[in-house]
Amino acid sequence: MRVANRRGFTLVELLVVIGIIALLVSILLPALNKAREDAKRVRCLSNQRQLVMAYQMYYTENKGRLCSSNTPNFAPPDSKRWWSWAAAGNTLSCLSNGKLWPYVKAYEVYKCPNDRIMYTHTYSINGHLAGEGPLPIYTQGAIKKAYATFVFIEELDPRGYEINSFMVNRYPSNSWTDVPGNMHINAGIISFADGHALIWPFSDPRTYTNPQIGMSTPNDPDLRQIQAWVGVGPFPPGVVQ
Repeated sequence: MRVANRRGFTLVELLVVIGIIALLVSILLPALNKAREDAKRVRCLSNQRQLVMAYQMYYTENKGRLCSSNTPNFAPPDSKRWWSWAAAGNTLSCLSNGKLWPYVKAYEVYKCPNDRIMYTHTYSINGHLAGEGPLPIYTQGAIKKAYATFVFIEELDPRGYEINSFMVNRYPSNSWTDVPGNMHINAGIISFADGHALIWPFSDPRTYTNPQIGMSTPNDPDLRQIQAWVGVGPFPPGVVQ
C-alpha cells in the first residue's frame, strides 16, 4: 500500500500567512476602535438626554423652579434648604440623595462609559443655573434661549469627584474656571435646556492637552463657545449659539 507524501508549510509560506494576518489586523483594528468609541458616544448622549429630561421633570413638578447645580453636604430631604441635584462626596449616596434621583434611578446613567477618573459621576450642571455663577437663573422661565443654554457637561476634576457646579468665566475673560473632560478623543458631550445633547469636538489642543483648572487660554475658540452657551451674557460676537 502506498502512503501519500504529505508536505507541510515552508517557513516562507508561514511568514507570508502571518504577514497577511498582521496586515488585516492593522486595517480592521482602527475601524473596530472607532466603532467602539461611536457606541460609547451614543451611550453618553443617551445618559445626558435622560438626565436633562429628569431636570425638566423636576422643574415641571416644582412650579418652574430649577434644582440647584451646587453639590453641598446632604441635608435631610424634608429640609427646605435641600434642593440640589446631587450631594457632595465620592460615594454613590451623593447621587441617590440628589433631587434628580427619583427620575433616574440608575447609577450608570450619571457616568460616561469612558470615565476612569471620577468616582461617582462625570457630569456637572452649568453654574449659572441656580448655582455659583453671578446672575444665576433660578426658574425655567428665566432661561432666554433654552436651545443655547447648556445644562450638563462632562467635567474633569483631578481630585476624582465633582465639587459643586461647572463654572464658566463670562466673555471677555480668557481663562477657564472649571475645564471640560476629554472623554471622547478630543471631544465632549454636552446637553441643553431644551432637551437636546450633542458631541462637542474641541478645536483648541489646549482644551484637551493636559488641561488645568483655572488655566488661561487666550483666543481659545472652545472657551468662546462655552461662553456663548452659558445662558448669561455678555456673549462673544460671531460665535454660533
